[in-house]
Amino acid sequence: MSYQDVDKEIAHLERIFGLISTQDRIPLSYWHNRLRMFHWSSLMPTQRARVARLEATLRAIEKSAAEAVDTEPALGVAGTRS
Repeated sequence: MSYQDVDKEIAHLERIFGLISTQDRIPLSYWHNRLRMFHWSSLMPTQRARVARLEATLRAIEKSAAEAVDTEPALGVAGTRS
């Protein structure tokens, strides 16, 4: 992949990552795999920094989803939230 193609792909992912959530049909693991396709040794330093920010964004989405599950009230005996 050329430098310009890598930049276009990163820019595309930056746009998408501003819109994704854990509620999407596409699982976060798919986006992790998309980031893994970049070969760090062939990226320029600015591209590495952008990919690292994208990885941090995914981790933040996962963390907020996990925290939301932890704070959700448990179901009562009747199957309702207390």
